[in-house]
Amino acid sequence: MNLLFLLLLNLSGFFADSQIGGRTSPDGVEALVCDLPALEHMKNTGGSDGAGLCVFTSVEHCARWQNEESLRGFQQKMRKEPGGGYPEKLDRMMARYCPNTAYLQYTGADSSLLKLALHTGRMPAVTYGFSPRYGNRIAHMVNLVHFSDRWACILDNNFPGEDKYEWMKPAEFERRWTLGNGGWAVFLLNPPPPPVPTQPITYSLQNPVNQEEHSLDSKLENFGIEQEKLDHAERYWLNGLALTNKQACKILGNAAVLPDDSNLGRITLIGTKEACAMVQNDLSSHPSLLPYKGKYLLQSYLPEDWAVKNVGFDVSGSPRIIVQEAPNAKGSGRVLHSQANYIDGPEGLANALRKADPNYDPSKDVDLRKLNPLQLPDWAGNWLVFAIALLSLIAGRFSLPVLGLIAAFLKTLVPAKKDAPDLDSLLDRLLKKLEERK
Repeated sequence: MNLLFLLLLNLSGFFADSQIGGRTSPDGVEALVCDLPALEHMKNTGGSDGAGLCVFTSVEHCARWQNEESLRGFQQKMRKEPGGGYPEKLDRMMARYCPNTAYLQYTGADSSLLKLALHTGRMPAVTYGFSPRYGNRIAHMVNLVHFSDRWACILDNNFPGEDKYEWMKPAEFERRWTLGNGGWAVFLLNPPPPPVPTQPITYSLQNPVNQEEHSLDSKLENFGIEQEKLDHAERYWLNGLALTNKQACKILGNAAVLPDDSNLGRITLIGTKEACAMVQNDLSSHPSLLPYKGKYLLQSYLPEDWAVKNVGFDVSGSPRIIVQEAPNAKGSGRVLHSQANYIDGPEGLANALRKADPNYDPSKDVDLRKLNPLQLPDWAGNWLVFAIALLSLIAGRFSLPVLGLIAAFLKTLVPAKKDAPDLDSLLDRLLKKLEERK
């Protein structure tokens, strides 16, 4: 009896406290990075054999946050399949139900990839081995929605709701993540939602859960993780393709898998799928817009989608096109441009993006409507006309009256350089010298 008491005491000391609350940290300083609305939260359920679907529920949470439409309804589809999950099974199910989704899997104990995901606004799905609200060890997958140097926070699909987040210190989360054959994480590569143009609303915390009220025993409650198929080895999968550590480090080093794109501006399209698709296609292929490819993260939404409705955006238009700065430390981004239609096409949008550039210099603007095949740079101006006149006279091909007509015509086509010598005076001097030679 004394031995059991000491064992429980030691286990209780191993796990630090965590607190159940809302969308701000227990000290009221930090707000959630991935603030998925409560209406988008899903509750874990069972597959065809009754085993839990925590893995597939968590992955759909990621999809709802990152607007990955191919995965909406993933949990519902998995109810026809046996429950339980591990990396290779997730690969098979992704290939079956959403083959075009870009995603990355990782097993191991290095949390740097988790921090990078949260830094870029992406929501990881992660394994979770303990929580005081269960009172014992668990085999579970949840969503990591905040991970800073001070706080970590998880959204547990067994406890959905905006007042049921679980906050803890980062080191405590890392212990719980790797408890039970090492950590496993899933990342979708789709961009995050646009930053809100206003400050996020903060909510007060509920009373924290007291760690001492819960006892620990050897029972393991499983909500859908097949732990025997997980191991401690550090491994990576990209869209189901296993990578060696060397390959993964090379790809991650080149920022091609999970790039740090947090400093990029955002373009958000709001409207029907057809209207948004037309703009998306132009942004990826039209010559006027190609200079901006890779400089902005692009997302498109219906006007009623949670990411744009009632958060400060004007959602009217067909489509509405909003250009924002990269999100600041508080998660908001200044709106640089907003247009309610696409009637002036890719050229109009390219002009707006050019002006939204902090290095934009209006003095260098070119009026494309005035360009013609004969227009030449300023430096060519009068000197070209003068050269043509000189060569024509020397060759003796034109009489002076004809030469005058040619010069007058060329003057209307070729812009004169500012402060350049007057063409008429140049011609007068040329004619005078030719007369002197006779």
